Amino acid sequence: MTMGTQSDRLIDEQVQRFHRDGFLNAGMVLSEAEVLELGDALAAVIAKGPDGFAGVEPHPVLFHDMAATRDGEGNVVSENPNYQIVNIWQCAEPFRRLLWHPLVIRAISQLTGFTDLQIWHDQVQYKPAKTGGSTPWHQDAPLWPSIEPMTPVSAWIPLDNADVDNGCMWMVPGSHLWGNQMEFLGSAAAYLKTRDAFANLPAFTPPADAPIQSVTAQPCPVKRGEVHFHHSLTWHGSPFNQSDRPRQAVAIHYMTSEAIFTGRDHVMRQFIDLQVGQRMLDAGAYFPVVCRENEPVTVA
Repeated sequence: MTMGTQSDRLIDEQVQRFHRDGFLNAGMVLSEAEVLELGDALAAVIAKGPDGFAGVEPHPVLFHDMAATRDGEGNVVSENPNYQIVNIWQCAEPFRRLLWHPLVIRAISQLTGFTDLQIWHDQVQYKPAKTGGSTPWHQDAPLWPSIEPMTPVSAWIPLDNADVDNGCMWMVPGSHLWGNQMEFLGSAAAYLKTRDAFANLPAFTPPADAPIQSVTAQPCPVKRGEVHFHHSLTWHGSPFNQSDRPRQAVAIHYMTSEAIFTGRDHVMRQFIDLQVGQRMLDAGAYFPVVCRENEPVTVA
């Protein structure tokens, strides 16, 4: 895995900006050849589909359309598909190697302050051209109750240019310091799906001691091969893709060396053979260690 055009560490100004806003575009980390290799690997997985992996063949943990519903007769209906593939690294070698990308890992270490890191899971989100669905406003950490403390920072790398036309992510600066607000987001912002409406968040009063007091949603365009980091409590989501271009991206979610197993449910719960309170460092091969003592480990 090459280093793209970035240096091997974030500068102080980038780290400070992340801690202020809760997100950061850190620039290019993949070469065009690497983006194409990942794109080909993803295309092969998509071509197989959720039911195309036979027997003991390596396969993703989850492959489904997040926007699918069932009609009155039980038939699956999805007018605006938004495909989610969890742990694509288990069946696609380029995505497995990506987990150990040295710049990404060093940046996660800088942004979290932890010297030892491991993988929680990855996930691809694929929004087809013209009909791609939305990802509602949410925070990540409340959706991952199997581990504590929360997974602090994720790396998001698009394989297509992600912009306002094809459904790039939107973020609310400073919202990572406002606590768990999933109940508010789930009830008050679930109807915001189109590009024109997505910024129209309902009124919300941040905690009095929060550095940022305004609720301002903004789009976060990211070019293919760049890496965009976001805190797991930052409010984010993405509207419909109504363009003639797809939007494909992979997010890598990391755990720190302090993470323990809580026993609560999540799609990755099935792979955790631990007692409640035991450390995730002992959870096994589905959660590989990628950083020790502030340095990326060699690709396994």
